[in-house]
Amino acid sequence: MTEGNPTRNWPTFGEIERQLRDWQRQFPAKMQVEEIGRTAQGRPLYAAQLTDVAVEGEDKEHVLITANHSGARERTATTGILYLMRWLLSDDPLAREILARQVVVCMPVCVPDSYEQATGANNVCGLSPCNSWTLDGPIDPERNPEGLAVQAMMDRYQPEVHTDYHGLDLTFPGHFAIENTGASYGNSSLRPYHYRIVQLMDEAALEEGYPSDLLEQDAERLLWGPALDEIAHKMWMGRPQVFAGTYCYNHYHSIALHSEVYWERSGFLKHRRLLQMGNETWPGEHYPGYPTRVAMLNSFNMVAAYGQTASARRRSRIELWNKQRRIVHGQLNPEKVGIEFYMCATSPEASREWLGDKTLRGVVERLANHPRIASDPIRALVAQYPQGAGQWGAEPNFNLQGGGEEEGRATPIEHGIALRMRIPFSRAKLGEVLLNGRPLERSEIDGYLSWVVRGFTYLQVNIPPQTSRSQDLFVVTCRYDPGEERSQGKW
Repeated sequence: MTEGNPTRNWPTFGEIERQLRDWQRQFPAKMQVEEIGRTAQGRPLYAAQLTDVAVEGEDKEHVLITANHSGARERTATTGILYLMRWLLSDDPLAREILARQVVVCMPVCVPDSYEQATGANNVCGLSPCNSWTLDGPIDPERNPEGLAVQAMMDRYQPEVHTDYHGLDLTFPGHFAIENTGASYGNSSLRPYHYRIVQLMDEAALEEGYPSDLLEQDAERLLWGPALDEIAHKMWMGRPQVFAGTYCYNHYHSIALHSEVYWERSGFLKHRRLLQMGNETWPGEHYPGYPTRVAMLNSFNMVAAYGQTASARRRSRIELWNKQRRIVHGQLNPEKVGIEFYMCATSPEASREWLGDKTLRGVVERLANHPRIASDPIRALVAQYPQGAGQWGAEPNFNLQGGGEEEGRATPIEHGIALRMRIPFSRAKLGEVLLNGRPLERSEIDGYLSWVVRGFTYLQVNIPPQTSRSQDLFVVTCRYDPGEERSQGKW
C-alpha cells in the first residue's frame, strides 16, 4: 500500500521504515534492524540482519545486499530487496535453511534523501554509495555518509558475497527495460569471478519467463583495455572503474555482483538461486559455501583458505588475499604424469634463501640444508624425473609466481594455509603424500584431503595456524597412478 498519492506505486521511506520495524517485531529470532548512520538531511540509514539466531554463527556464510542507487531513479532496487526479505522471513523450507546457514544483511534504501525527494540516484551532495569510491573507501566521506554506511557493513561482515540491486524509477505503470545479472554496463571489471554464478541465476529467472541481457556476449564484443584504445569503438561499452563492490573484492576477496532488477519477481528468483548456492558445495570445493577460497593460482595449483568452518575460512581467506605479495608458489616445470611436486614460501626471506635458484637441481641442493625438511624422499622422487632441455628451458625448473614484498616487512601467516593441487586425471590413485619430506595422514586439520570433480583429482594439504606461524617453506610431493593412459603425438 502507498500513502497520499493514489497513482504512486512505490512505498515511501516512512512506509519502509515501518515495515522493517514490523518485521523485526514479528520475527525477532530471524531479523534485527540497526540504524548505522544518518544522511546529510538527517534520515536514518538502515541495515537489516536476517539469520536464524538459534543457530550458532561460526559456520555461517555472509552476504551483503544493497540498493546503492536507490534514489528516485532506481526504486525497483528497493522493492526488489523488500520482496526477497519477505520471502526470507517466511516458513518456506529453503528460506529457513538459508537463514540457518547464512547471515544475510540487507540495505534496501541506501540513499533515502534522494529516494524521498525524487532528486536522482546520488545523495544530496552529488555523491553515490555505488560509484563514488576509491580502493580504500568512499570519496569525500564527510559528504558521503551513505557510502560510509555501506563500507561499515562490508568491514563488519567481510562478506563472501556483495550483490547490489539497481532498477527503474516507477514513474509510470508499464515502464520497463531489459534486465541483466551480475555486471554493470558502465564497469567492465565488476562481475563475479565465477561466470557460472550468473548463468545459474539467469536460468532460475528464465524458468518463469524472465529473460536477461548477456552484456558483451549479446553485443558480441571483447572487453576494452588500454592497449586497445585505437579500436575502442569496437569494444564493449564498459570501462574498468572502482565501485563499492570493487572495494569489497579488494579487501575481502568477495564475490561482487551488480544487477539490473526491473521486476521484483525476477530479482527474487535470481537472488534466491544465489543464496541457495551458499548452501551448496561448489564444483572444485570440499566444503559447502560460496566459492571465494582461492587466494592465488598458477593454473596448476592454488593457495587456498584454511579452516573447517565458514568463519575460520573467512579469516584465512582475507589474510592470504592481502598477504599474497609475500607468498611465492609454483610447481615443477615441466610437469610429469605420476609426480606432484609443489612448493610454497610464505616470506620473502624463505623465497630468497630456498628458491633463489629455480632449477630443480639447485632447489634440491638447497633443501638438503633446510633444518625442517627431510630431503632424502625428495631426492628419491627427483631421481625419476627426466633431465635436459625442452620447452621449459635448458633444464627442469620451478615455475614460480607471486612475491614482490620487501624483506623484513613480512609477518607470519596467522590463520593457516591450504595448498591445493589439481591432477588432471579423475581416476588417479594417490600414493604417499609428503609435506617437507614427511608423510601426512588424511585430515581436515593437519594433513591432506582429496576429492574428484570437473575431471580433476584435487589434493589439498591443510597446514594449521600453529605450523603456518612457525614455518615459512612448504614442499608437497606425491606419486600417483593416473588410472588411465592418454596418447600424445599420434594423429
